[in-house]
Amino acid sequence: MSIPINLVYEDEISEFTMIKILDSFGDKYFCGISYHGYGFGYIKTNINGFNQAAIATPFFVLTDLDNYSCPTVLINEWLNHPPKPNLIFRIAVREIEAWLLADREGFSNFTGVSLANFPINPELEANPKQTLINIARKSRRRSVREDIVPINKNAQIGPNYNEQLMNYVASIWDIEKAMENSESLRRACQYLEGFKYIIS
Repeated sequence: MSIPINLVYEDEISEFTMIKILDSFGDKYFCGISYHGYGFGYIKTNINGFNQAAIATPFFVLTDLDNYSCPTVLINEWLNHPPKPNLIFRIAVREIEAWLLADREGFSNFTGVSLANFPINPELEANPKQTLINIARKSRRRSVREDIVPINKNAQIGPNYNEQLMNYVASIWDIEKAMENSESLRRACQYLEGFKYIIS
């Protein structure tokens, strides 16, 4: 029987990525309610409520590490109590964009940019989102450049940044290849593979 699982995430790219990861396990999981955090603040404020709710129903929570020194520090600061068995609280190091860049061949094909421009370990990048944008800036594909690269100094991302990356996740991103270059992604997938639903 498939395990029902609720999703909690910062943005649409994270949601798409989480769904693709869950789909990679065949019929082990099916998605229930989705909670769009519109950034980490909502997740940080409500994580203890999600942890309590996980007594009855599994919750898959994904947030970015951002400026925290390590995932353990973030988890200990956010959670007031130890995680319940049904709480799957995972941290993308340092941002979800690092997981996307970790499939180096896939993103190279998507952008038409040589692998020589890609970091070997995107989790070591101080700002993976900016690294991704800088790669897109070199793209030979006009739509990639115009959609992902900011159009002015006041914009942090391009006008169709999310749409382009969600398309990449859905059609190209290879989880197995990405896990080779992303420890936090590999650990998240291993945890999901071994997860057991504890029915209270």
